[in-house]
Amino acid sequence: MWLLSAFACAPLAVAQDDATPPMDDAQVAKALLDAEATGRAIYLHDQAAAVASDAVTTLKAFRQDGKQGRLGGWITEQREAGIVVTFLSSEPEPRARYRVTVGSEGRVVGDVEALPESAALTPHELGAARARNTAAKAEFAPCSRSYNTVVLPDLREGGGWIAYLLPGTTKHGIVPIGGSYRLDLDATGEKILKQRGFTRSCIVLESPRDSVGMMITHLLDPMPTEVHVFWSLWAGKPMYVGTSAGLWKIEDGR
Repeated sequence: MWLLSAFACAPLAVAQDDATPPMDDAQVAKALLDAEATGRAIYLHDQAAAVASDAVTTLKAFRQDGKQGRLGGWITEQREAGIVVTFLSSEPEPRARYRVTVGSEGRVVGDVEALPESAALTPHELGAARARNTAAKAEFAPCSRSYNTVVLPDLREGGGWIAYLLPGTTKHGIVPIGGSYRLDLDATGEKILKQRGFTRSCIVLESPRDSVGMMITHLLDPMPTEVHVFWSLWAGKPMYVGTSAGLWKIEDGR
């Protein structure tokens, strides 16, 4: 990620709604690395879920389960072979019904696994499933009729889960960044410890096919966040983010 001081003939005047404490150079560097790593993880898990969904819907049994209300969403987990997407049953206690592994190339690895009957989840999977269910029931101001949910383990001290609520869209040429949320949950996945939105409005960025990038002013942080990295990767284009610290360029997840 690059700070483009050459773009700023005068400092950007950006009013921050939520003042953040000053950060030294080491803290800024760490925050940027965290934003890059987490934004890319959100993107990879979101894409894996999309690829797995396309693959599993080719199964007649999966389509029948969906029509009869026997499915209850999905969770993702990074494993050695790739990201495993587990489609859950709709039982009171979530169980595994189908599994699809998506490799680093973004393609399905091996066969779609249809379990003969729903199976108990591992402790990790159960925590992720509970976190997903908790996030789905959270109160927030939506900017879309549909939302995608990405749940990641919190790798910081203390553990827990982080759930991202991402607006969905079927329109081409737009990036629905407004209404993106982050929820920090405890290790059980059943208690929300902290919740934040990344915008104050339902802002949508235009991204025509022939455009070379996007630009947004961000009021809530002095630097870009993991959500900016995610949406830049999702759109496949650079994103310029203006903050109180200057103008930043995100490209290829950096």
